[in-house]
Amino acid sequence: MAVTAKQVFDMALVLIDEVTETGAISVDNPLEYQTKALNILNTLQFELVPPDESPVLLTSISQDLSVSDRTAVLILPYGLAAHLLLNEGDSASSIASFYNSRYEELKRRMPTQTESIEDIYEVLGGLH
Repeated sequence: MAVTAKQVFDMALVLIDEVTETGAISVDNPLEYQTKALNILNTLQFELVPPDESPVLLTSISQDLSVSDRTAVLILPYGLAAHLLLNEGDSASSIASFYNSRYEELKRRMPTQTESIEDIYEVLGGLH
């Protein structure tokens, strides 16, 4: 099951405390937040997929994300929350900074692929 942009959007709203006890979105203009979220998630996906892959550009909040489910649930909500809070004034800037730091930390922890390097100049002296 692929994670959708809406699921990550909902997680980000919980992080920034924009969801009521009943689960309703408490922002003044949720459609504006969703529109911003699509553009932000497109950018964040490009940061998180391997360089040889191109994520599908999101045009709808109901679309599946191109990143792994683990990345979508664990990392993307922090990045999205940080970006959504950027223009919310001074009181939100420290919270945005925290979420951005958390996003960057989790992004660095992502598994990476290694590949062999051919020592064409024999710099390593056969230490492969």
